[in-house]
Amino acid sequence: MILDELVLHNFGVYRGRQRFDLTPQSPERPIVLIGAQNGSGKTTFLEGLQLAFFGPLAQSGLRGSVSYEDYLRRSINRNVPAEDGAEVQVTFRRVVSGREQVFCIRRAWSVQKDRLKEVFEVVVDGKLDRVLVDSWAEFVEEMLPPRIAPLFFFDGERIEQFADLDRSAAVIETAVNALLGLDLVERLTLDLEVLERRKKAASVNKQARAVLTDSERAVHTAEDAAQTAYGAVGAARQLAERREAQAVRARQAFAAEGGDLFKAREELTAERARLAGAIDGVEKSLRAWAADCAPMLLAPQLMASVAEQGAEEAASADTRTILGHLAERDARTLEAMHSKGASPALIAALGAFFAEDCASLSAQAQVSGYLDLPSAAYGQLQGLMTDGLAAARAQQAELLGELDQLQAALDIVERKLAAIPAPEAIAPLLSAVAHAEAELKTAQAARQDAEAAYETALREVAFLRSAYQGLLDKHVQHRLKEEDAQRTIEHAARARATLAQFRRDVVRHHVHRLERLILDALQELLRKDDLVATVEIDPETFAITLRDGGWAPLPPEQLSAGERQLFAVALLWALAKASGQAAPTVIDTPLGRLDSTHRERLVERYFGRAGEQVILLSTDEEIDAKLYARLEPWLTRSFTIAYDAETHGSRVLPGYAFAAPDELEAA
Repeated sequence: MILDELVLHNFGVYRGRQRFDLTPQSPERPIVLIGAQNGSGKTTFLEGLQLAFFGPLAQSGLRGSVSYEDYLRRSINRNVPAEDGAEVQVTFRRVVSGREQVFCIRRAWSVQKDRLKEVFEVVVDGKLDRVLVDSWAEFVEEMLPPRIAPLFFFDGERIEQFADLDRSAAVIETAVNALLGLDLVERLTLDLEVLERRKKAASVNKQARAVLTDSERAVHTAEDAAQTAYGAVGAARQLAERREAQAVRARQAFAAEGGDLFKAREELTAERARLAGAIDGVEKSLRAWAADCAPMLLAPQLMASVAEQGAEEAASADTRTILGHLAERDARTLEAMHSKGASPALIAALGAFFAEDCASLSAQAQVSGYLDLPSAAYGQLQGLMTDGLAAARAQQAELLGELDQLQAALDIVERKLAAIPAPEAIAPLLSAVAHAEAELKTAQAARQDAEAAYETALREVAFLRSAYQGLLDKHVQHRLKEEDAQRTIEHAARARATLAQFRRDVVRHHVHRLERLILDALQELLRKDDLVATVEIDPETFAITLRDGGWAPLPPEQLSAGERQLFAVALLWALAKASGQAAPTVIDTPLGRLDSTHRERLVERYFGRAGEQVILLSTDEEIDAKLYARLEPWLTRSFTIAYDAETHGSRVLPGYAFAAPDELEAA
């Protein structure tokens, strides 16, 4: 079967008549890519397909717990009058009796005077086929049974639940029963059990029959209660999922408006106070430094001149002191020479020498003195000139550098504080987060209560069924009056045993084939080619066991989140192959929770081979320009679903808007 066209008119978020051309160019290009932001209509596209094909037979996941009529009412675009109604139309091709035929199925509905009116048409090769309209349920059951449709029409974000090996067992059991028609065997087995109970009940006396009737009525009442509880569980789970999505959106909006900075405002305020205190301390140190010898740094030439003058004055004072001592020494020397009888000429020459020498020294001591520094002050001046001023400059550089660092850090904190939104601006978002989380907590509690109530109801059903069966077994052995009833019971029991054995043999045979298909799909998709060596399925419980290259069981917790999702994809791929149905594969949100490596694996090894026709419904964060380039060899055409705020509806545009030409060149 090949889908050629889907038309959605005022359906869900789509307003007006929107058309998707889905015909693939060739088997080598089977993929049609549809891009859309969340909430623009990806899931609605998938719902439209299922509604067109299956109508009220669609799986409960399509419309939840609401009735079919209420679902149709809610599906009319809320911005158009209910009288205008909505429509879904699908055109597809299928080979029937060796000849290709073109089918067009159309479901249209509207609300007239508060009553829903629905029209269903099937056109084959351009002609309305009224017989097929009446027998459509049987036709679609043969073409694409609703119970196996999830193998071909599935949501990529929800298939991760199949990666749980316990849940996957239930998926495989349901799929195998549907693919092999074993649900009919189950139904026949239940019919035989009903026949046995009726025959047994017919053979007991009136009093026992009354007891059995009451017990059977209690069983039916408990079964109805369990079914109601099951519906409540589904509704509670859907509400919890919606509340969780709302909480995520509220947290994201809070963070986008600076909520994280708002939460950190107390820490930032404390850091600002600490930095301001540190800056004040450094400034105090600078003032103390300035009050010491720092002023001397302002007049380095004057300080050098003072030092020079001081040195000259000190030297002059020393010379004058020496001259006094020399005068006394010279006089004693000349007197001693005279007393010793030295010649007058020698004494006169030596006296002239002493006089000349003292005159020379006296000339050096004639420095004009105006400083008159004490020796202690002169020593301090020398210390400043040699080491003190250099140390003062080093201290100044160190303090100024520390001040600059603290001021830069304070500027950063001030900018962060300035970026914090005002409390009155963030309060509604903070309130929205608190409200969403409170509603999520309430919804989760309600879900847990609903699940607990359902489990209690199931236990009650099991207990009452056991009690009812016990009453039958207690009375039937001694109350059988008719041989025919006994033979019927015996034959029914043997038939049930035969059916059970038949079911086991059929399942065991097909499970081995399914194991091979799952293993082949896993080895195609997983990045680690040697991660899974074998796949085993228990034919009784349908439990899956994965084994590594050493034949050791591979616990699910050893698989990464991406590997678990690829396992789920491999499971659905294998089941789709096993079904033998040539149906298109439609995947909503195909890459939602995969990392880049696993996304490339899925693009290169699965999408182009998932079927003769593959329709991908992607967000801009899934298939980007890089993955679009890798997908392009298998791509037939692409569309973008864009929501128009003015018309309050989505419309279909040609091309994939999330892979711009410049991005494609970079990719």
